[in-house]
Amino acid sequence: MKETLAHLMELQAIEDELRDLRQTKNRLEALTKDNAETRTIFEEMLAERAAQIEEVRAFCAEKEEGIKEAEENTRRARSRLSTITSQRELTALNKELDVARRQNSQRSEELLKLMEQLEAAQADYEKKQAEFEALKQQMAEVEGELVERIASREAGITAQRARQQELRKALDPGLFSRFNRTVKARKGVAVVPMSQDGTCTGCRMQIPPQQAIRIQRMASIEYCQHCRRILVYTEGLEGSSVEAEAAEG
Repeated sequence: MKETLAHLMELQAIEDELRDLRQTKNRLEALTKDNAETRTIFEEMLAERAAQIEEVRAFCAEKEEGIKEAEENTRRARSRLSTITSQRELTALNKELDVARRQNSQRSEELLKLMEQLEAAQADYEKKQAEFEALKQQMAEVEGELVERIASREAGITAQRARQQELRKALDPGLFSRFNRTVKARKGVAVVPMSQDGTCTGCRMQIPPQQAIRIQRMASIEYCQHCRRILVYTEGLEGSSVEAEAAEG
């Protein structure tokens, strides 16, 4: 019976490995999808920021052109001073120059504000771009770790499948069938150890004292009365294994 229980524990260990491999693959698939969506969102955000920066640059260029045009108008107006023949013409020219100076001053202030805005937008863009590069590297590292983990586990999957078949042949067909049914019904866990305080480690419910004694004796297959998983006294299995190895030595 100890051998049967040991086989059941080994079957469960293989099932745990295979289940973990499936979960890791699902996690990689979901992570890859989420990372792709995140990259798309980040790229769209950066493109939007870049478009805003180009728009501010265009405004700056427009203001600079307006300032140059105003300065040229002022220069031409001053060149007419030598042709003025009356006080009225002089007053009109001074008024024109005053208006040009005010407009030029206003445009210069607007340009300064736009340049400050452009500088802040450019700095923010570069910061977001650096964050995006760091995020892409981090996502690639996590994905790479999962790929490596999957590859290392898949390397031994053929041997695990072969061992499953060996254990299946070594077990009573009815017991193996029940093991498989419980695996499907209990989220992949059909065999669990009994804890030192006499509880089922699968459902955390207390095991009746008389049953706990039978489990420790390992003379029969015992099932949890609550979750119906197979209960094993692993300390007894480990002890018998150590003794067997010592005897062989």
